[in-house]
Amino acid sequence: MVMLPHAGAKGSAGPRITAHNESEQANITIYGSPTISGRPITSVEELGDFISNPAQQVRKLNDEFLIVAETPSEVIIANDRFAALPLFYTIEDGNLVMSFSYTAMWRRLSENNKLGPDPLAFFRFLHFQRLFSSATFDHKTKTLPPASILRFKKSSTSIMIENYWSPNFAKRRDGLKAIAADLADAVKSSVARKTIDKPNVSLLLSGGMDSRVVLGGFTGSNPPHCITIGNTKNNEVQVAESLAQIVGSKHSFVERSPAHYENVLVEATSTGGGMFSFQHGHFFDLNIPETDLLLHGHGFDYFFQGMYLPASRGSILGRPTRSWTLDTIGYDLIGQYMSQAKYRLKGLDSSSLLKPGIADDAEDSMRASLEMVLKPVSNQGSDSYDDWDYLTTSAPGRHYTYLNLLSAGTLAEQRTVAFDNDILDIYYSTPARVRHGTQLLAETIKHLDPRLLKVRNANTNLRADLSPLKLTVSSWIRGARRRVGVGGSLRPDPSVSDRSWPTGSGIMRNSQTLNTRIADLSSAEGLMSLGIFDEEKIARVATEFAKGNNGVGSALLSLITIDEFISPTG
Repeated sequence: MVMLPHAGAKGSAGPRITAHNESEQANITIYGSPTISGRPITSVEELGDFISNPAQQVRKLNDEFLIVAETPSEVIIANDRFAALPLFYTIEDGNLVMSFSYTAMWRRLSENNKLGPDPLAFFRFLHFQRLFSSATFDHKTKTLPPASILRFKKSSTSIMIENYWSPNFAKRRDGLKAIAADLADAVKSSVARKTIDKPNVSLLLSGGMDSRVVLGGFTGSNPPHCITIGNTKNNEVQVAESLAQIVGSKHSFVERSPAHYENVLVEATSTGGGMFSFQHGHFFDLNIPETDLLLHGHGFDYFFQGMYLPASRGSILGRPTRSWTLDTIGYDLIGQYMSQAKYRLKGLDSSSLLKPGIADDAEDSMRASLEMVLKPVSNQGSDSYDDWDYLTTSAPGRHYTYLNLLSAGTLAEQRTVAFDNDILDIYYSTPARVRHGTQLLAETIKHLDPRLLKVRNANTNLRADLSPLKLTVSSWIRGARRRVGVGGSLRPDPSVSDRSWPTGSGIMRNSQTLNTRIADLSSAEGLMSLGIFDEEKIARVATEFAKGNNGVGSALLSLITIDEFISPTG
């Protein structure tokens, strides 16, 4: 067995080693922050007889972890239900080679002349901003799926992967309030477990709902130090300051350089293994207050706001409302997902950038990768919304924004409150109509700390607990008052400058360095080495952007990421 060192972020050695033990029978290493019976694991002995029955032992664990055990005859690897510590592996000359860094794997294969890039995997990344199932950018390397036990037999050099847990899609019928009460209890338990061994805890606090839920999960006697990132002290920062003040937390605003994203392009691409658009590297190289642990609200949006479910906005007399209705999912769920997934490439057809004759193979490749995700849960979901969401949420460690967490982990150890077994079970048992929108999280916050609902939602600048109908009416009244200059709140919907994270097109328009990269894409050595992209078509897209078409910005961000990964400049 060979474990490659971490490659990517400066000063990052990958996940922390929680415990390690060497003996004649086995060498066992535990990574991450696993807990058992509500307390952190501190020694290998607490795993019990992991070698003889890893599935039985690992089912008892919660939170974020990966376990690697090597005996004279085999290697056994087990991970959590989220793939929170992504592991990449391949077999090389009879040895199991693995790393937490895909960049390290890519480099090793390249240096040993064993690299076989998968061009269509890069296309899938362009289309979805992520990869699915166990795929990587080369044909040899795979990533370990969630809730898996991998066994590598040294004598036969064979790999067998067993799934030790699968979701229960049976839906609750007791309604939003009961679900919110259970979710609030689970959040409090998760926060308590994840912070029990860390005296100095910080929370990356925004003005929305997700990190507000985490803030409400803290006990009043030990609030976190709240940190908000931004280019300026904007509306988001003001909301976060108000939330922190309510619970008695210290709040710090950390200013991000206007050139942040061009400065972290190399680091973000390397750390993410090219599998995440570099624009999600929000936290690299920031000077935050000293802390032992960073928490955040990642996961609550796609678990409990249903933000990736197919939905259409309602209207009244031609005016858009704040109400959304779930769309019908047709017989071809995979095809519909390919064309309508909310985080897919927008602004242009991804296949329009391909050379002639490749589009059909590219579409087949996308369809096959999505079918692979659904295969383990085929016919288990209660409705088609389960399958739709499962494509997005089945492996949170592959979510297209996961570089957020990887970048936060370069500042301090980070843990994800939403990555908790009980919270995951609640998510799977919640009907789609209940987990769609902000009402479930608002009701959860009411159980945790109702004072936090008195502060406006920075995404709307209106109360955080308003129903869609009340939100619509309030926004219309607000707009009418603003137009005629009548008293009351004149604060409009937030603009881009009011938010913590800039748009992709904004990142590039404000950077001469990135504009140069865009202009050079059609002749970029790494990108063109894949043999699937059409130089003239990419040149036309770059020209469109230069002429003011922001809609093609996402495509250019992903193309820059691909080129940087294949032919790094750093």
